[in-house]
Amino acid sequence: MPGKPEESEFIRRLTINDPEERMPYKHEALPAHEIKILKNWVKQGAEWGKHWAYIPVSKENVPEGSKDWGQNDIDRFIYEKLEEEDLAPAAEADKSTLLRRVSLDLTGLPASEALSEKFLNDPSGKAYENLVDGLLASPAYGERWTSLWLDLARYADTKGYEKDAHRSIWRYRDWLIKAFNDDKPYDDFLIEQIAGDLLPNPTDAQYIATAFQRNTLTNDEGGTDNEEYRTAAVIDRVNTTWEALMGTTFACVQCHSHPYDPFKHEDYYRFMAFFNNTRDEDTFEDFPLLREYKQDDSVKFEKLKAWLSQNIQGGEKEQIIRFLKTGQPVINSVTTDAFTNSALADTKWLSLRNNGSSRLKKIDLTNKTELMFRYATGLPGGLWQIHADSLKGPVIASTLLKPTQGWQVATIELNAPGGVHDLWLTYSNPALKTPEENGATFSWFYLKQPFPGKGLPGFDSAYKYYNELIVSGNYTATPILVENPADMFRTTNIFDRGSWLSKGDPVQAGVPAVLNAMPARAPKNRLGLAMWLTDKKIRLRQER
Repeated sequence: MPGKPEESEFIRRLTINDPEERMPYKHEALPAHEIKILKNWVKQGAEWGKHWAYIPVSKENVPEGSKDWGQNDIDRFIYEKLEEEDLAPAAEADKSTLLRRVSLDLTGLPASEALSEKFLNDPSGKAYENLVDGLLASPAYGERWTSLWLDLARYADTKGYEKDAHRSIWRYRDWLIKAFNDDKPYDDFLIEQIAGDLLPNPTDAQYIATAFQRNTLTNDEGGTDNEEYRTAAVIDRVNTTWEALMGTTFACVQCHSHPYDPFKHEDYYRFMAFFNNTRDEDTFEDFPLLREYKQDDSVKFEKLKAWLSQNIQGGEKEQIIRFLKTGQPVINSVTTDAFTNSALADTKWLSLRNNGSSRLKKIDLTNKTELMFRYATGLPGGLWQIHADSLKGPVIASTLLKPTQGWQVATIELNAPGGVHDLWLTYSNPALKTPEENGATFSWFYLKQPFPGKGLPGFDSAYKYYNELIVSGNYTATPILVENPADMFRTTNIFDRGSWLSKGDPVQAGVPAVLNAMPARAPKNRLGLAMWLTDKKIRLRQER
């Protein structure tokens, strides 16, 4: 009750004698002088401003400090506090102690014998500065500080959960070491980890940087719901971004708002929308993966890129390169539903039995004339067909699957109507001996147009390289972020009480109103978010 402390439930709870009602609960009552402060605050109107942590910083007046002690402005603030407490500064440590302290701090190791002797025998006023420069130049500097960032990035070489299977993500660790040792600017450091894949013509290193948000857990246990754990990964990315980059436990409003919290329940899901459109979907293979081709395949890839640059322009060239590097955008078989004589085998891949079927919902077939897919089957392969809109709908693709040993990639023609349709996948194979026997297993589907440039000089070689690289296993694979194309865009909803099963109103990507607005030029995706995180607007305003 602003202005009326005598009618305030807040004040009544502080002053009542009943321990079951008095606040703080199960603790001693607040001291009388503190209660008086709170009464006066209510009497004055109980105004509640912004939390100090979210108010733009301003330049402070630096204390005079001591003429005999201290070397910078921070030392002057320390000296002022020492005087308030009637304390004297400690004496400067001897050179051997300083050497040990700074070396362990910067590299985690004792200084080398050569660097130690150079510092201890240097009588100049720049001895300590030269020592620090020498330690910063050591590869151990990046290794030491990378170890701290890896904790924030929840780094592990395994996927977590029940099986805790292996995950090859060491290239991200090496990217971090190099970033520290190269003294990468902090804004670039953050932008590349949040949205390196969305930068123009991203390099392999910029893709690898996004593995910062692929250190989420993947649940390979049979019977789990892939959408549940995809959502859990997205939530983890939201919370990690706030805790690691902004020092704030944003997860407090995942389930509901709090009266005096500057962030609201809706803010959480607006922010989550930035991360909700990545291509990873709790797949066993950890798709999407950056392929860094090795040896002969690396040469093929460079030759193919050169041919594409000379003969194919614009989007087609970029799509081919992106697909060969990231394997995206494909439709993962784990998104199928409506199973008849079929199932997600061990929650990992679609498996069809004799007379089996399943569905892919709301697939955009516009300008799609070919279907590439990854599958495995025994002997014989069986008949696989795709129907539009229903099980009895028109057949838009049909093929007799060739028997395989392990995974195989194949391409078939697609006689597809335009627009968005449900696709029904059917399979028949009378040779299967039992109704429970799996006939064909599918990993992913890629709707596309034919490889361009037929008839141009060098086409046959380029097309050969393309197909060989698709099935190549000669590469280093690193889990990365890749954004959904427009036709795969996901709607983000508020979760009622934080449950992914209880979807409320849809929301658009945005940042909490209590903080700075997004930069005017920033897109509403992770790159725009990265621009917001590194925006210098406040600092520039203060300098002006």
